Amino acid sequence: MTLKTGDLLAILVVGIVGAYTFITKAQFFEVSPKPIVAQVQLVNNCPLRESAFRVQDLTTGKIAVFSGGNARIKTVTTHNLTLSLAKKYDDVVFSGTPVRAKEHIKLTADCQTSKKENATFQSLRKSLGRQ
Repeated sequence: MTLKTGDLLAILVVGIVGAYTFITKAQFFEVSPKPIVAQVQLVNNCPLRESAFRVQDLTTGKIAVFSGGNARIKTVTTHNLTLSLAKKYDDVVFSGTPVRAKEHIKLTADCQTSKKENATFQSLRKSLGRQ
């Protein structure tokens, strides 16, 4: 089966149009950085005061403290924000989940051990012969 010149030309045109469409759509979905002031609300499920927490821009390292359960931080929409502990708690490990910056965000501080985590440790203890 041989293709005629018209068929080859049609396939070529469809390929070019498809490639162009794919490239322009990909550029459409790219998020352009936009400077914002993020209003961050703290949901504190920990036995610590809100003054123990701060919000941090992971890209710039900027930090904002909470007052009345809220913090404001200048950032960019392509940056990630996370909860961290104040400097005076350097010996304590707290891992906040990074969240993409937007104008209004709720960040939750949860210091409770999850059931899944407890089950994992219990399984490890059993496999190591300790209960």
